[in-house]
Amino acid sequence: MNSLQNSNIAKGGKLHYEIPVGILCLESYFPKLRGHLRNPNTYPFPTVVHVLKGLDIPKMLFAPSQEMVDILLDGAKELERQGVHAIAGSCGFMALFQKELSNAVRIPIFTSSLLQLPLIRAMHGESSSIGVLTASEKALTQKHLDAFKTDINTIHIKGMEGNNEFWETVILGQHHDFDMDKLEKEIVSTALSFIEEKKLDALLLECTDLPPFAKQIQQKSDVPVYDINSLMRLVQSSVQWKI
Repeated sequence: MNSLQNSNIAKGGKLHYEIPVGILCLESYFPKLRGHLRNPNTYPFPTVVHVLKGLDIPKMLFAPSQEMVDILLDGAKELERQGVHAIAGSCGFMALFQKELSNAVRIPIFTSSLLQLPLIRAMHGESSSIGVLTASEKALTQKHLDAFKTDINTIHIKGMEGNNEFWETVILGQHHDFDMDKLEKEIVSTALSFIEEKKLDALLLECTDLPPFAKQIQQKSDVPVYDINSLMRLVQSSVQWKI
């Protein structure tokens, strides 16, 4: 009889254990508030981050290129080697690279909250009014939605352009501190006016910097709000059995 047949073996060889999700992160230095996927207190389960040095938000939004693919692929493969069971992207605009990344690793990878769009459409119906609140309406294109088989003409899109506290800190990186009163007012008021203007049945937050205020938006609008956190919890519950 094999002497190990009845042994209770804990397998090693990985850097991380009992970590359901690793996060591919753009390099940024503004506060990651509770509710942001990079804040370790956001979830009731552990996460680890892998920061992609030199790859920042302006580059991802306004100058995406094939050169980014190798950086993202290396980061995803490294997280997989380290032992995480799924990988999330810290910026919804990583959706542009969903296909390449998912084909490169053997664990689930979800680059963007936009991945939920087909599910939201199925749940709310073909005639429902679905809105995407994004960091930049100008930067979000059909190419970002192709991986999720969504026609950009079937959804409403609203960007955070014109909101100075958000734009100067998150997008341009001109300073690293938030005026919390201004930030909350900008995000919540933009979302609520968008919901009212388009008579939305559901709102999806593309940008991972918006979810810290998702609760306020949902409570004041009484409209379902989806974001990267709803996707994180779904994926975590799917891989949890492995740990």
